[in-house]
Amino acid sequence: MPNDLVTLKALSAELNFTLAGGKIEKIYQPEKDEITLNIRSKGQKYNLVISCNAQNPRIHLTSFKKENPITAPSFCMHLRKYLTSGIIESINILGEDRIFDIAIISRTEMKDIVKLHLIAEMMGRYSNVLLLNSNFIITDAIKQVSFDAATKRCVLPSCKYTMPEQTKLLPSNKSGITELLNDFKGGDLAKYLCNGISGLSFITAEEIIFKAGIDKNAIPLNVDKLVLYINKFFNIFGSDMYSPCISTDSDGNSLDYFVTNYNSQNLTFKKCDNLSCAIEALTLKKDIDERHREKAKHLFNAIKKYKNRNQKKLQKANEKLNECDKMDEYKKYGELITSNLYKLKKGDEYLQCVDYYNEDMPEITIKLTPQYSPSKIAQDYFKKYNKLKRTLDIILKQIDETEEDLKYIDTVEQTLTNCNLSADLYQIEQELYQIGAIKKMKTKMPKSAKEGSPILYEYENFLIAVGKNNFQNDKLTFKTANGGDIWLHTLNYHGSHTVIFTDGENPPDNVITFAAQVAAFYSNGNQNDKVPVDYTLKKFVKRNPNGKPGMVTYTNQKTAYVKPCEYKEYIKD
Repeated sequence: MPNDLVTLKALSAELNFTLAGGKIEKIYQPEKDEITLNIRSKGQKYNLVISCNAQNPRIHLTSFKKENPITAPSFCMHLRKYLTSGIIESINILGEDRIFDIAIISRTEMKDIVKLHLIAEMMGRYSNVLLLNSNFIITDAIKQVSFDAATKRCVLPSCKYTMPEQTKLLPSNKSGITELLNDFKGGDLAKYLCNGISGLSFITAEEIIFKAGIDKNAIPLNVDKLVLYINKFFNIFGSDMYSPCISTDSDGNSLDYFVTNYNSQNLTFKKCDNLSCAIEALTLKKDIDERHREKAKHLFNAIKKYKNRNQKKLQKANEKLNECDKMDEYKKYGELITSNLYKLKKGDEYLQCVDYYNEDMPEITIKLTPQYSPSKIAQDYFKKYNKLKRTLDIILKQIDETEEDLKYIDTVEQTLTNCNLSADLYQIEQELYQIGAIKKMKTKMPKSAKEGSPILYEYENFLIAVGKNNFQNDKLTFKTANGGDIWLHTLNYHGSHTVIFTDGENPPDNVITFAAQVAAFYSNGNQNDKVPVDYTLKKFVKRNPNGKPGMVTYTNQKTAYVKPCEYKEYIKD
């Protein structure tokens, strides 16, 4: 993405146009490196998200609401103390770098008017959010750094805020840029511009050259025209060129966001209402997926270790099972030795006799232990037989239990991909704790937190619920649903329990198909074009005797083959 100064400067101008004069009503910190400001401006409410996530730094208006922690982090409390009810004076780029300066007029506890600066540095892994006083002294930062040798900066409360050093020409330095272009001796012009001018990405440099109609192989360059278009791009907001958009592939999937159509890239573009909409369309899913991976990382690791442990256990059990194949052979040897005791004596090394267990009755040779009597050798073979017989019963039971545990942990792993809320993740952590996959609960669920609940759909006046973990599956199927409701689950795939609440009515086929598609989506078969989904009345669904939540048996089912689909537009808020 061209998240360069061209894009950020246009974004700051757009945000300034929308939010300047707005009042900050609420402040949240849903993630350790992200804050959200609820702002009322010009009679409208806006949510401004500022994230300094190393992989996905961004600032834009958003319509997506995240779950906030029960206890606000210290940085959030610091911002609330100084910025709540503050008025946004302006939003500008600071020092022609990828740094947003949100100037805010606020009041102290003594009702004195003060000017504060909320700084958002959008610089990859060095991104940060800081609050400065009117003298540009840091009062707090979301990422505090004692001293960074790479940036040569100290980011701690009471330190003077210093900007990163600039080693390239600033975009406003027209004379310097003109001189730079006059010195161009040939080669990759776009790369030359990126190396010489601050805040310019390679893809934007290519578009500037394209828009200016410059032949990059022609020497000397049309310097005046190139300088003109460089200036146009760095001041694109409000011009006739400004047209926020996203590029898409042939399937309509979003690829990138731009301040204008980058025609040099031969892409398909879709116009957006504003730059914030374009940024959210590109970054929201990436952010949700990354946050989910981060929050659930310890759970995924616990599942992986549990599976590895049980797979090794299963492998050893199967090796033992192979040993039990010799069980009948040991019994046969014992009986053959017993029946031939009359011709054996202590010290014999072999017994040659007829194998009357075989229809052809061939002669076989049985190895003996010379230091033992023949009767003791026979008894030893019988002992081996009895030991392996007992072992067989234990091993078969152990294999069944281990395979059942592996099936169960697969269902937990599948449901984990569908959970984002803390309550849902907490319930999965409880499951893992109960089966011994984790020794100690990492998080504690506050009493005031809402209990995780199934995903609810409304389609053709029917309510459809999908469990997000095995606890929810169990509760949905055996406590919430009635006997006449329709229960669905994927066949041969791990997935969520899905229930159509019928209220005594018979749902039409299109409702059952809809619910089956949703059930297929929330399964590990959702990458396939056709997924078999069983459906039956809830009264035909019984708990599995193993007692694990979410594990069931059912009868009287029918099977529908459907294409998985999420149907987001039918999800109830």
